Amino acid sequence: MKKLLLTLSILFTAFATQAQNPNAMAFDGINDYVSVTGASNYVVGSTGMSITCWVYTQNTAPSYPNFDGFAGFRNDVDADFYLVQVGANAIEARFRNDQGTAFTITSQSLTPNQWIHYTFTYDGAMMRLYKNTVKVDSASANGVISNGGVDYNIGNVQFGTTSFLLTGKMDETSFWSRALSPEEIRCIPVNGIDTNAANLELYYRFNQGTAAGNNTSIPTLLDENGQQDGTFNGLALTGGISNFVAGASTATTTTAYICPGATYVYNGTTLTQGGIYADTLVNSQGCDSIVQLNLVQLLVDTGVTQNGFSLVADHVSPSYKWLDCNNGYAAIPGATSQTFTPTVSGSYAVVVSQSGCTDTSNCYTITAVGLNTLNPIDGISVYPTITSNEINVQFNMSYNQVQIEVIDLTGRTVARTNADGLTNTSVDVNSLMNGSYIIRITADGRNGVYRFMKK
Repeated sequence: MKKLLLTLSILFTAFATQAQNPNAMAFDGINDYVSVTGASNYVVGSTGMSITCWVYTQNTAPSYPNFDGFAGFRNDVDADFYLVQVGANAIEARFRNDQGTAFTITSQSLTPNQWIHYTFTYDGAMMRLYKNTVKVDSASANGVISNGGVDYNIGNVQFGTTSFLLTGKMDETSFWSRALSPEEIRCIPVNGIDTNAANLELYYRFNQGTAAGNNTSIPTLLDENGQQDGTFNGLALTGGISNFVAGASTATTTTAYICPGATYVYNGTTLTQGGIYADTLVNSQGCDSIVQLNLVQLLVDTGVTQNGFSLVADHVSPSYKWLDCNNGYAAIPGATSQTFTPTVSGSYAVVVSQSGCTDTSNCYTITAVGLNTLNPIDGISVYPTITSNEINVQFNMSYNQVQIEVIDLTGRTVARTNADGLTNTSVDVNSLMNGSYIIRITADGRNGVYRFMKK
């Protein structure tokens, strides 16, 4: 998980920042764990200590010796402070002092296959276990630890020669040399941990590398507190397990959408592109809480294909508007179809609608030879030039494939027919409105253009 490093005195910050995706670490339950050498030394003589962690357990039926260790240290003699899963729903939290006296909480608070935040504290008189900031159990305890040579492990709790290795995931693990207050316990799961906090000894966010990617070049697990990095044991650091993976997220997430060229105002900041943005607010419990915006960049397909003298918008859109690029991008009256055939040479673009957004294509140049002058094809005659009912097409030589189109002055095709290039044919224009039209004939890949007037 990521904690935005801001301290707020108002409800929202004045800006948003690009957020990073949080990572966790997946352990395979075979030989994976992280060790921190001699970390019990951080609490030698202390009358208080705490462990916090996010955990996602995947062992639904643990039984000895297949228990699942979360975090802590244990030598079963004079230095224990750990969390371990000992049943399908059971978690064991134990403190053992330097006199060898063990104090244990066994809580039926665990739910496999979901992220849970646990905090285990000892203040010199009481042990307390919290699940998702709520105290679920407590017990009296006393004494201190004097042995500074016991390793702190993550994903493993050692019981003699038996390793209780975790099958599951861990995130945001910390170790303290004092008991955390209820106020701190309430805020840590939603805001992470301030590395300047008093008596914070070890803090591992697991936000390294690429989730489920190849992370074999990462040498150690980074201690955000700068005290002591963790050593990888058995971790392959590549693939979906035994590696960094997507982690727990405590952010309140909102999804919004942005059209091409548009802006989105997020807590006073104007955003112009999609992405994941994070900010913080003070929630009802007085904690700085992360809010995350998933701003989705909508795309409009503005591709255009040129087909002879015509331009065809690639996307099937509910609306089109063709523009004259050489005339200040003025809309061409009546040119609102997917296909546009200009009547004069020029540069043209189209405005396309998609997913509630509109966007404009690049400009495409049409050299409309024959659209403003006659451009007949050898062996084809078109007549008459003025008619009220039909246009005749006469073939004086053979063509294999012929297409005949009638185009109005907005570039819209108003009639279309095919011919075999052998038999004379006619095109019915009786239903057309009076005015000037173009006959475009495509014959075996050759384009010819003819004009006529409908009266």
